[in-house]
Amino acid sequence: MSTTRIVFVDCLPGTTLAEQLSLARFGEIGLDRSQPDTFERYLHELEPGTELAVAYVGGNGTSIPSAVRTLRGKAEFTKTRVFVVGEAAGGPVPGWAEALDVEDIVAPSALEGFGFTDTVEIGLRAYNSLVLDPLFTDFYLDMTWNKIFDWFETTRWDWRELDLDRLDPRLMSPEEVDFLTEAAIIEFGTLPGAHNFLREWQGETSFSSWALSWGAEEARHSLVQARCLDKLGIKVRSKHALYKREPYPIGDTRTGTLMMNIISEARAAELYRCLAAETKEPVVRNIWKLLGRDESRHARAFFVFAQELCDDNRASQIAALKMAYVWLADRSEGLKHPAGHFYPHSTSAKGIRRIESVKQEATDSADGKVLQMLRRLVEDDSIESSRDIKRKLRSLI
Repeated sequence: MSTTRIVFVDCLPGTTLAEQLSLARFGEIGLDRSQPDTFERYLHELEPGTELAVAYVGGNGTSIPSAVRTLRGKAEFTKTRVFVVGEAAGGPVPGWAEALDVEDIVAPSALEGFGFTDTVEIGLRAYNSLVLDPLFTDFYLDMTWNKIFDWFETTRWDWRELDLDRLDPRLMSPEEVDFLTEAAIIEFGTLPGAHNFLREWQGETSFSSWALSWGAEEARHSLVQARCLDKLGIKVRSKHALYKREPYPIGDTRTGTLMMNIISEARAAELYRCLAAETKEPVVRNIWKLLGRDESRHARAFFVFAQELCDDNRASQIAALKMAYVWLADRSEGLKHPAGHFYPHSTSAKGIRRIESVKQEATDSADGKVLQMLRRLVEDDSIESSRDIKRKLRSLI
């Protein structure tokens, strides 16, 4: 028996329903019939694991059918899409329809003949648009991205703050020019990261919206540093940047992916701050300060989305701990970073390691902030080192 079902309550009179409806996109869908006075019992007797995708409820379209009240009174059927089948279709949608999350009022004729499968497919599309999003919220503004948008948007730096024409090449050392070159190339590596976010979070809405904003900000990091180099007479070759367009595998868990990005952003923030503190060139110093601030903001935003997944979720907490241990525990071959890990063949790989070793304490400072966020994700204030991460993992697994 199919685990996805559609029920018709007090509508389609005189019509014999086949047990299964086959739709190419949605597979085998079970069809049921019920009456208002037996509808609550029908809901109660649904087998565990059954998805009630759509309910078509008969009514006049002007007053609230009792079956709609019954369905919306049960939290487990929040995502079930409701259509009222009544002659009032096409007119103004009554207030109660919005209050009870009724998808639409359709005319009985919409379920006649070939229109039956078309109408059912519309209902299934509406249902699946919600089912794909595991963090679905009833109201759009309650999505996490919409909650943090104001903070994120109002802390964004303005391109008009920069005057690249004032850049003085005489104040930059050869090492700093080298760092600038490597950073411009490395930052372009965020492009496949943005691609992967949208693939890994396919069907989700809140984090995907953040990923678009994140990708746009990261693209500015590469561009502004390449333009600085242009002022210095150095052209960044496309072949270096195009190495970074090679896709890499999607992560195993969303929480693990977020944890990896918290670490990479926190480390990048500290490294930019160190570069800014050492250079004597004021334009580049300002740019590196702004980029460091961006990376810090990004780390905090990734943390917000990770916390959403980790709250009361043991599996997500374990995934966060595992990823943190992988990236924080071993520095025997130099500091690991996604840019160097996923593109070891790139001509900028050695430069990545040079940038990450500007100051040892920068890494310690960054990792300290990561551990602070990790403590909140797993609700354990005793985690101070990679050894503590391993101990916590053993207690959870």
